[in-house]
Amino acid sequence: MIAQRRPKDHHHLLKAGYGKKWQVAIPSPLMICLLLTGCSSVWVDADAPIPDPKPVQAPSQTAVQKGVGVLVKDAKLKQPVEVSALRKSDRGPGPYYVCLREVSAPADRPRYIFSVFFDNEDYKGSRQSVIMDDCEQQMYNPIQIAATDPG
Repeated sequence: MIAQRRPKDHHHLLKAGYGKKWQVAIPSPLMICLLLTGCSSVWVDADAPIPDPKPVQAPSQTAVQKGVGVLVKDAKLKQPVEVSALRKSDRGPGPYYVCLREVSAPADRPRYIFSVFFDNEDYKGSRQSVIMDDCEQQMYNPIQIAATDPG
């Protein structure tokens, strides 16, 4: 008996289920557009009045003093502290902020610099200064801290 030679192509392996490639269905561009527009459609009541946004104003010096006082107490900063001029912000918890730093930090840690945020007269929060706040380049002046409410 003569031994049969296997064919050089591997069709016999494909028939047995070996070597099949994963087949992925590619959606048509029309289907993608329909899916995306479904997420962006919003029903708006055209007769509803549009609320007037509350006008944003810079906080008063008293509000800045109170907000700085809250931060100094919460962060346990060494007094006296200094602040920069009030500036507008497009990032952070409020539309206005001042930079704050300790005049002299304790010997066991570096001097911290914070950004203190305000929305009108309300203290909205603070964070350690980031590069985009540009607090390292600011001019600082001493500030008297107003008494804060207990609690």
